[in-house]
Amino acid sequence: MTILAMVNADKEGQIESKMMKARQMEEIREARKAEAEKKQEIRKSKLNEMKEGMRKKRKRPSAGEEKDDTKTEATAGTKPLKLKKKKSVSFA
Repeated sequence: MTILAMVNADKEGQIESKMMKARQMEEIREARKAEAEKKQEIRKSKLNEMKEGMRKKRKRPSAGEEKDDTKTEATAGTKPLKLKKKKSVSFA
């Protein structure tokens, strides 16, 4: 009887330790999930700040829009017109 009681107590201890490990793992998972959500929120906020910054930069030159637009169009228009020559290789 005492041997049986000792074996049962050992098994119950193992079951309790497994349950404790499972609880700890669940807490770790929750902490990682919360940390990942915080990082995602930080990334989103940085992205939104960058978007707003880009929008503000675009809206600044409201007085001289026509002059700036023509300059950018001319520069953008000339770049594609310059074509690189194809290199050819001949085997003699």
